[in-house]
Amino acid sequence: MNRDRIKVSVFAMCTVIVLSGIGALVLITHDNWVVTTITTLTTIIGVFAVWMQMQKGKKLNEGEFILNLRKQFVDNPHIFQLTLKLEKYDRSDKSEDPFNEDDISDIASYMTFFEVMYLMIKRDIIKLYMIDLLFAFHFFLLINNPKIQEIELIPCQEYYLDVYKFYYEWITYRQKKNMSIYGYENDILSKLDKKLLEQIYKRKR
Repeated sequence: MNRDRIKVSVFAMCTVIVLSGIGALVLITHDNWVVTTITTLTTIIGVFAVWMQMQKGKKLNEGEFILNLRKQFVDNPHIFQLTLKLEKYDRSDKSEDPFNEDDISDIASYMTFFEVMYLMIKRDIIKLYMIDLLFAFHFFLLINNPKIQEIELIPCQEYYLDVYKFYYEWITYRQKKNMSIYGYENDILSKLDKKLLEQIYKRKR
């Protein structure tokens, strides 16, 4: 924030100096070419100032949108309860299975959230890099959990096609950047039907 303010202050100071010089030059020369050139420069400076403000506003809007998205995720009671279970299980010795059919509606809510996120990325409303650090852990924590796969994700795999497409694109993105993929030893794609995989990869295997 301080850097942005310094940049704006420097730009404002330079603008004032340039405009002051322009005014003095006009008073001294009274030359039409000089006046035209100065008018053009003033217009360019004005447009640049508006562009800077728009860029600043765009970044602020993007940041606010992502924070609201995060809030929607955290404030959803179904997702919240399931997240607690997932994290508790992940920290345990895995000897007990805490998941059962009562969790299916929560799993569906969790998957639906990421399905909506995928649609927003496809429509160019948000970019994958914008949500990666905030949501990657939670996404892979669920989708690569073998118990969740067993009770819901594999039996009902045809209902979650878009989420699996999202998964494929996300792991591809992370692999290209040499980033880790949580729970990848339980890769969901290795357990799906071939016909579904053809749709995910968008080509016949």
